[in-house]
Amino acid sequence: MTKHIDTKERQESILELIVDSYIKESRPISSKYLCRKYNLPCSSATVRNVMESLERQGYLSHIHTSSGRVPTKTGFKRYVERLKEEDMLDHAIDTTFEIMHLNSIESIINDSLDILSQISGYTSMVALSSPDARLVFRGTRFILDQPEFEDIARLKNLFYALEVRIDELGQLLFNYADERIKILIGDDIGFDEISDCSLVVSGLKEQNLSLALALLGPMRMDYAKAASCVYSITGKLREAVEELI
Repeated sequence: MTKHIDTKERQESILELIVDSYIKESRPISSKYLCRKYNLPCSSATVRNVMESLERQGYLSHIHTSSGRVPTKTGFKRYVERLKEEDMLDHAIDTTFEIMHLNSIESIINDSLDILSQISGYTSMVALSSPDARLVFRGTRFILDQPEFEDIARLKNLFYALEVRIDELGQLLFNYADERIKILIGDDIGFDEISDCSLVVSGLKEQNLSLALALLGPMRMDYAKAASCVYSITGKLREAVEELI
């Protein structure tokens, strides 16, 4: 029984290191890389055996032109499930900006979206109802910084979702207006065009104003940082809106 628990814990730990490394490196991760990078107290062969087990369970995928492996959607979901909420929400994010002086909801929203994209490196979106429902997004230029979108077909699909299906996307975000933080990975988003992306969403309801703030990025996004950014900016938005209402 103890051996089973130790094996399970080792698998969870190795999976977390692989996802963390893949988020940073954007390339297949090998057992030798993990041992060298994290000074693991086990051999490369042992780590390779764990990785093979994780692959059989569907958490990793083996790219045959490389000795390394990459997380699958299932692997990313398991990684996110194990992220503690306090780790995400208490993550140190610099939100030392001033929006309290702005004198309109629209100005506050636009500035907040710009800042959210800048500090996260992803595309920011807000679904807003005050009084008409609409979706606004900023930071599409950051999409081009992600190696996943060097694929033109993938890039076209993403822009199709942002432009042609913008009303549906806004309604999707509104479904999570009551959430502190909600993370949707891959086809859980419900849009074929961005089924290889992820969304991190948080909501805000203040009297006549209801909104959902989100970040859109590749499945290989830094979920802890993205969640912290969204949560922090939502808090700043709440403060600014309360000053106006």
